[in-house]
Amino acid sequence: MLCTMDQSNHQISKKNRRVYERTFKEKAVLLSYERSCIEKVGEELGITKSLLNKWRKDFKKYGERSFPGHGNLLLNPEEEKIYLLKKRIKKAELDSFIIQTAAPYLSSGKLRIYFFIQDFEKNCSAKRICKVLGIAQRSYSRWKNHYISERNKRKIELLQVIATLFITKKKRYGPKRITVELRKRGYILSISTTARYMKELGLFVSIKKP
Repeated sequence: MLCTMDQSNHQISKKNRRVYERTFKEKAVLLSYERSCIEKVGEELGITKSLLNKWRKDFKKYGERSFPGHGNLLLNPEEEKIYLLKKRIKKAELDSFIIQTAAPYLSSGKLRIYFFIQDFEKNCSAKRICKVLGIAQRSYSRWKNHYISERNKRKIELLQVIATLFITKKKRYGPKRITVELRKRGYILSISTTARYMKELGLFVSIKKP
């Protein structure tokens, strides 16, 4: 009987989270159908009632295609084609989103692009962003490891604020006006320091031609 079997053969521990094998799930579901009390079956097997109910729903809906592992359903050839197509579309949409979001920074120098990548990493991996933008990931990683040191944190913060102000002001504010804006926000810098930081970032005022 399933409830007397050694469960160590049917579950794998992944960082304190138990992952059950497909055969165990199927047998647990079948046993729950044989008995009237799902909760008791769960207790005997060491699983929760809600988890067993989830397995029952999956088994009822997908039958033999249930529980393939890694959270994915077993797909027939036609379904697999659709799945792969959707995956490619999703990837293309992400690449397009990266390019569109990065567009304002691409002409502002490599340092500004690095800041963009660092900020955009909350959306996807740096590896993906670097590949789409044609940036060497190794170079970006070296820069990131250097600039994240405690000594440079304040400078990084200032550079990010300056770059944001510059973009917000539509690239029309030079060092003097940027310095005024910084002081309003509590950053005390000289105009010459602001100018040096803007030069490092590759930020230059756009002058409209008459």
